[in-house]
Amino acid sequence: MKIRNLILVALTAFSLSAYADLQKAIAYDQAGEYEKSAKELYKISQLATRGHPKAMFEFGTMYMKEGMWVVQSEESGFEWWLKSANLGYAPAQFSIGASYIGGIGVNKDLIEAKKWLEKAMDSTYKKYSKVAKELYTMNELDKI
Repeated sequence: MKIRNLILVALTAFSLSAYADLQKAIAYDQAGEYEKSAKELYKISQLATRGHPKAMFEFGTMYMKEGMWVVQSEESGFEWWLKSANLGYAPAQFSIGASYIGGIGVNKDLIEAKKWLEKAMDSTYKKYSKVAKELYTMNELDKI
């Protein structure tokens, strides 16, 4: 349970630091500007349903965190991340790999974790590539 919580915290931290629209919505919310926050979150949802990989990832993150305009559901969050990951979006590929390690929104599966973390490691997103490699090594996925 402890590793699952650590992974979820790391995923949330990465998603919030890397995505301006979601970060902007959170900033508006924290400043009490709820209408502006709702507009940003609505924009994310609309772009996600139109197939925008970054928005799909952000929409998935909204499902992973309680109080983000949608009813929290790790399974729904995972599904949106997977859609984004399948389009080649490295942050989503990292998140899918980490989710498979921690059983977040999906059953634990180290073979799937290895596959998705390798994709993230091969990406041009240096931050995600580096952290994916660390998670890969820490979980000894090279031995699978």
